[in-house]
Amino acid sequence: MSDPQTPQDPSGQQPPAPQQPPVAPPPPAAPQPPAAPQYGAPAAPGAPQYGQPYAPAPAQKTPILSILSLIGGIVGIIGAFFYFGGLFAIAAVILGFIGRNKERQAKGFWLTGIILGFVAIALEIIVIIVLVIVIAAASSLSYSSY
Repeated sequence: MSDPQTPQDPSGQQPPAPQQPPVAPPPPAAPQPPAAPQYGAPAAPGAPQYGQPYAPAPAQKTPILSILSLIGGIVGIIGAFFYFGGLFAIAAVILGFIGRNKERQAKGFWLTGIILGFVAIALEIIVIIVLVIVIAAASSLSYSSY
């Protein structure tokens, strides 16, 4: 006897079972890139990778005292011939010594300011001494006629 649930062919044979669709083979795995060779120590975590730009360096503090010392020394030497350079020269020396203590990285500025300041002070003293001698010599001349 046959099962009432299965359809039968009038010839008495059973129909072929429905075919399953063929299962596709799994796709090939994606090729893995080769691992980077381990030469020496590993890269630092913050280091940029190949092709990435470096981060800008942190801004440094401007050595303002040392720059003012240098400018004061230059103005002091020029002003020594016009009788006002002594003030700038004294300021250059003072700012140079303060800059030496606070701004070590700007050695060229504060050292030049100190040297120019002392040279301007010496030049101012020499100019004043020459001026006093010229005035004394001029006042000793007499304009009397015989």
